[in-house]
Amino acid sequence: MALLARLTFTVMLCAGLTACAALLPAVILPQVVATVGVAGLSAVTCATDPLCEMQAPRCVDPAGKNIEVTESSDIGIPADEGKVATFLPTYWQPQFVMQGASQAERPLEATAGTFAVTDKSAVFVPPPGMDGVQIPLAGVLNVELQLNPSTGAPRQMTVESCFGRLDRFTFGQRQQMGRLDSEATATAAAEIKTRIAAARTAGKN
Repeated sequence: MALLARLTFTVMLCAGLTACAALLPAVILPQVVATVGVAGLSAVTCATDPLCEMQAPRCVDPAGKNIEVTESSDIGIPADEGKVATFLPTYWQPQFVMQGASQAERPLEATAGTFAVTDKSAVFVPPPGMDGVQIPLAGVLNVELQLNPSTGAPRQMTVESCFGRLDRFTFGQRQQMGRLDSEATATAAAEIKTRIAAARTAGKN
């Protein structure tokens, strides 16, 4: 309960950030409920999702090195990772960690940029001066959609990766940036799962 209380307080801090303004009602307010829903995704859904596996085997590459997420202001779409699917505008909320993290919890921020999925990674390309993120698909443990409680439409995507990391993405409509794009949200989640499945199939051949 103490963890949930801290996460609730952290989420509400975003209400004061101007970067959240475009999708404030749609993105920020539901996070208190979403936080409860996504905590421990892999532990809850691994039994039914074939793309979700236990963390230990997935978080180390063949060389024995930990698979890690990269945050940087110079994140771009990789040019050597195959076909690219892009989604914009996308709002990224930086990670919070469930356990075993060296980095303390920090306030969530929503920044608008471009989300891209390649054959090897999911990438959030930030606007100038902001940080972006690159998530290796090899380290993705689960992809979960949060749904609108009234309509059942997808409203947000959470990517759970190695070492208890959760990154959240919300997708806006291109013509009406203040409105959520449920179709893009579902498509982005499906794209990641498709790329992961293809990579695993190729690895077994």
